[in-house]
Amino acid sequence: METFAMGRVLSGLNDLLRPRTTAPARRRIARVALLALVPLLMQACASSGAVEPTGDAGRFTLHASAAGGSVAWARSHKAVMQSASDFCAQRGEVPSVVSESSKGVRALETHESELTFECHPRF
Repeated sequence: METFAMGRVLSGLNDLLRPRTTAPARRRIARVALLALVPLLMQACASSGAVEPTGDAGRFTLHASAAGGSVAWARSHKAVMQSASDFCAQRGEVPSVVSESSKGVRALETHESELTFECHPRF
């Protein structure tokens, strides 16, 4: 979420609470709301790299990472699987997983997935 959008959310919350609460209470509520949004914003990011040939005929690798959070490993896995599917779909084929590895298991670590795959014709 962009900083501008975050400011609009907090401003709207402040406008909603203004008639009912004191200024210190509004600041506390705004801080709590901001702290509640931070983990959600951290979970939104996953990126996948470019498809690279492995050197073995017809095999490719992909690397993806996701910002820490409770299910970052799932986001990095989804990113590599989606990229592999998109790559093979451009060829009119479907992906077949050869191997996958993951790194990063702690909540605030960057989680990484590496996928080796092949593209095969649709049946």
